[in-house]
Amino acid sequence: LAKLFCHYSPEIAAHETELLKLSVSFGQGLQMTNILKDIWDDASRDVCWLPQDIFTETGYQLSDLTTTTNDKNFQLGLERLISIAQGHLQNALNFTLLIPSHETGIRNFCLLALGMAVLTLRKIKQHPDFTNSSQVKITRNSVKATIFTTRLAVRSNTFLSLLFNVSSRPLKTPGWTYSPQSLKAKSAL
Repeated sequence: LAKLFCHYSPEIAAHETELLKLSVSFGQGLQMTNILKDIWDDASRDVCWLPQDIFTETGYQLSDLTTTTNDKNFQLGLERLISIAQGHLQNALNFTLLIPSHETGIRNFCLLALGMAVLTLRKIKQHPDFTNSSQVKITRNSVKATIFTTRLAVRSNTFLSLLFNVSSRPLKTPGWTYSPQSLKAKSAL
């Protein structure tokens, strides 16, 4: 989509190099959110998309993962992945802020996906004991509120940044940082 946006607008194309870099991270943030939401649905089919290296650091082997897993080391790995996803979503916001503020359609498109991802990650973080994706699915009212809020804030980079920072703050794991620069090093996530 970044290439399509650049093709559409010379003003957007002025940021093409940075947009293309950020677009990969944007996609990873959305994909990680879906993977985390679907952990238990996937596990019921004997499928796991989680990265073992994160869980090795916490002392948990993903080969032991079952739909009844309730392990503190697994939960710690889950928290770290939520924090990593938050870093990718920060890059998604940075991507969106590079789109000119008068391009409200494109910005709203990006912000809706970003907002729903943040809300989903918040539900996962608030309910780490969830056992299927329906338990962390955001409500229709949350979707409506996201649409309303993003439409209201779409033209203001300052307000969007503030909104993201407040909304995503709970997603960061205390004592464990994951900076956008280190996202490049772990691009396989």
